[in-house]
Amino acid sequence: MKKHILKICLTIVIALTVLGAYIAFKPEPKTIGDLMESYENPGMRIKIRSPFSGTVLVAKKGEIIFEEAYGEEDRVKKVPNTIDTKYGIGSVTKQFTSMLIMQLVEENKIKLHDTINKYLPYLPAEKANHITIHQLLSHTSGLPHYTGLQAIGVSLKDFGNTRYSPKALAELIGKTHLVNKPGSTYYYSSFGYDILGVILEEVSGKSFAELLDEKIVSPLKLKNTGFGTNQYISKELAKGYSYREVYGWDWWTSEHGGKTTEAPFRDQSTAYAAGGMHSTVKDLFIWSQAVKSHKLLSPELTKVMLTPNMHGHCYGWVRNWDDIIEKNINVRLYGHGGALTGNSAFIAMYDDETTIIYLSNRSNLRAEEILHQIYLRANNLKDEYSLKGYPDRSSYKTFKEAGGMYTLQDYFNRLSEYSGYKVNPSNSTMYGVMKIHLEAGKIKVADSLKTAFFNSYNPDENTLNQFGYGFLYSDNPNYALEFFKENTVKHSQSSNAWDSLGEAYLTYKDYEKAVICYRKAVALGEKVAHKSLKLYKENLQKAENKLKD
Repeated sequence: MKKHILKICLTIVIALTVLGAYIAFKPEPKTIGDLMESYENPGMRIKIRSPFSGTVLVAKKGEIIFEEAYGEEDRVKKVPNTIDTKYGIGSVTKQFTSMLIMQLVEENKIKLHDTINKYLPYLPAEKANHITIHQLLSHTSGLPHYTGLQAIGVSLKDFGNTRYSPKALAELIGKTHLVNKPGSTYYYSSFGYDILGVILEEVSGKSFAELLDEKIVSPLKLKNTGFGTNQYISKELAKGYSYREVYGWDWWTSEHGGKTTEAPFRDQSTAYAAGGMHSTVKDLFIWSQAVKSHKLLSPELTKVMLTPNMHGHCYGWVRNWDDIIEKNINVRLYGHGGALTGNSAFIAMYDDETTIIYLSNRSNLRAEEILHQIYLRANNLKDEYSLKGYPDRSSYKTFKEAGGMYTLQDYFNRLSEYSGYKVNPSNSTMYGVMKIHLEAGKIKVADSLKTAFFNSYNPDENTLNQFGYGFLYSDNPNYALEFFKENTVKHSQSSNAWDSLGEAYLTYKDYEKAVICYRKAVALGEKVAHKSLKLYKENLQKAENKLKD
């Protein structure tokens, strides 16, 4: 019996070794078709986070040079994707919303520097009197993204399952807390584009779907593009799926080394003008050509629409997305991605007249890798144009040997120059660099990084919480306190921020301060009937009991 088990184990090891060797030494795909087939199959899965399922279109100088479909639009019924399969396009919707706004600007029905109280007077004055149309379009309004719902006691699950009228959605957004002073800095916000959708309806007297059809879909003769009902989406679009890698024994029952599940339902009224549209790659190609040829908007206003603002964001487009520039410093482009649970999308218009569009019914694809690799093959280029000099930060020793902070800053200075806007190291990079300096006892450097992070990054509530908990349960737990404190300063009306600070004080056994924070969390939670109110009260009771002992 033991020999039999040993033989099975040996067979497994050999099989894994052969598979690993096959993946490691498999020839690099030469054509776009070879590349996409490698993405569809397990060989290059890890590079894009999920096996690819969807459609791809590539054009050069207005002529389509590649279009193909991969995977299935319905995994249960085994219906294959085709080039005409319709997908949710997520935030690519923002391009269409921006165009509709600019068309009404051209008709003198909207002005870019009008404040939104002119159109939606029922919204709270502290927002409506200070936020402009331009700020909504450029993500500088100070409105939060979907994570802003948490602070007012609305879970993302409940939000996605609720039907809202446009006015009700605007009123819900009006209850969220500003993350910044309007106009002061960039902060990506789908809620800003939802407000634009409500304004479009208010000004035109038509629904978003009707206006979209009248001003864009019909003039361009788009056959498979629009904003559909829940029923239409469920019947006519590819079903969305999420994928996650698995390990250990689960690997043997997995498909391509992962588990695929159907995406949960989301009411269309919550995706709305920020992310609720559907389309095909062919329709989006027609759309991209229309934008470039000024078929829908004058050259003057198209230039305004495509002018970069903070962080490279134009109106509905991004100029020179830094993740793409980092991989090829020679390219320049306009693009935007879209992501819904179960769907991914991207449209990219390069300055050399290469256009790449993909739509997928898989979540969480690495758009920058897909676009980069397709672009190389579309233009017969080698992968040798990436930005060099990123320092190894696996440990303090290797980081210092690679040049340390000077080299890191130089790398991002050069990336900023190529991108055309200021690019900072990512949140995860900042956390990692702080961590290795703390572990090396370089407290002053860690403190300077923390100060720079607070002042230059404008971190949101979730990010500050993540950093706080990351340090709270590390070898440097005392370093967490400043992150939790900063969260209560920046988000003073968030019950969750106060609860987290209370947990930090409880961990430090400062029970008196923990009680103060938990009481604040309960009081704020009661105001909005927060879903975690019961937990806040339990935490308060725990801290009060500790204080009595």
